[in-house]
Amino acid sequence: MAERQAETQNLRRNFAFGAANHFFVEAAMTLSDPGTVLPLFIKALGGSNFLAGLLPSLRWVGWLAPQFFIAGRLQRLRRMIPATLALESVRFTLYPVIALLTLLWGKENPSLVLGVFFVLFLLTRFAGGGSAVARTELIARIAPPSERAMLISIRRFSGGIAGFMAGLAVRYVLDERVSSFPQNYALLIGTSGVLFGVAALALCFIREPQKDGALPTLSWKEQLRRAPLILKRDRRLVLYILMRAASSGLTVAAPFYILFSTEVLQAPAAMAGIYISTRTFSRILSNMFWGKMCKTKGAPWVLQSAYLLGTLSPLIVLLFSWSKSTIWQGGAPPSALWLFGLVFLAQGLALSAHGIGQLTCLYEIAPEEERPTYYGLANTMLWAIFFLPALGGAIIDRWGFVPIFACTVGLMLLAYFFASKLAKQKKRG
Repeated sequence: MAERQAETQNLRRNFAFGAANHFFVEAAMTLSDPGTVLPLFIKALGGSNFLAGLLPSLRWVGWLAPQFFIAGRLQRLRRMIPATLALESVRFTLYPVIALLTLLWGKENPSLVLGVFFVLFLLTRFAGGGSAVARTELIARIAPPSERAMLISIRRFSGGIAGFMAGLAVRYVLDERVSSFPQNYALLIGTSGVLFGVAALALCFIREPQKDGALPTLSWKEQLRRAPLILKRDRRLVLYILMRAASSGLTVAAPFYILFSTEVLQAPAAMAGIYISTRTFSRILSNMFWGKMCKTKGAPWVLQSAYLLGTLSPLIVLLFSWSKSTIWQGGAPPSALWLFGLVFLAQGLALSAHGIGQLTCLYEIAPEEERPTYYGLANTMLWAIFFLPALGGAIIDRWGFVPIFACTVGLMLLAYFFASKLAKQKKRG
């Protein structure tokens, strides 16, 4: 009885510090977000639109591309926390360096700061990708299989709250009445580094069980040779990767929902804040629900739900596009602009279900001794899809919004098909 009580207390402790870790990680990432904050920083340094637009892609490519090769070295480790701390140290030391350089030379020598920033930023992305592999394995080790989905949902819930709060901080700091360049961006980037350090500190309080056995270290060449063999022997992993590739529909159209509302429906700029808040809160508030559904109905069911929900947002946009051309030729009525919020409600629900379901599903697929390799292989194979939003922008410039949202519907249905295949594979297994 005492042993069981001790296990329960240890699990609660790990859940609490795991949630704290993700809280500070998400806060740090929001303060220096490559999709919003850092492009503005690049422009303030005199960088081009091309460099500003390149950042979101570099963020994901730098994070995803090396993961499979790093996994070969990580999966042999008996404990993941020391490796995670070592990799995270790159972020919480280099971000303050960027902030200091910005303060010292942001005005006097912006070109120098710009060049150094890109080098250091890529280093933090490579280190962050390796850290993600280690943290993903750590989650699997500190929680029993039946509780992993709940731990993921708790972490995402705490991270969602942190991201929302950090977003308010960004808005305040970047207000010209509060601060100006270079102090404003130096403050955001420097604080981001400090919070990455606090997140790493939270990991020190997690009680990680030591792995009994370990695989030998594999070089990146050996990992590369193993990749085709792994894919050949595990049909579920292939289906999982195909599903993840098709689910890129959740992100390929994501930047264009607000643009559609302002450019086609002529919604006022203030509505953008309402739409973003709707998406944020639907993600945060649904996290716990999807975690429970993973536990009771299984990750493939949650993923199927995510992709059905994922079809709603582009379908609603297509319906509004038709209405605009046939019914609202004089402009969309105010009630329609509020109704358009359903796009962001469905998007938030789909993103939450996808985020929790896809990681839980990977835990179910991967053999225990090769979880880091499976996670790294899936992500490394998917890095190129994060250039799709740039392609989506080019499509819109040439043919308008309808093709990109129609394509998104097709991708979501394809992702649902692969998720259904995965569900059948699980039942057979």
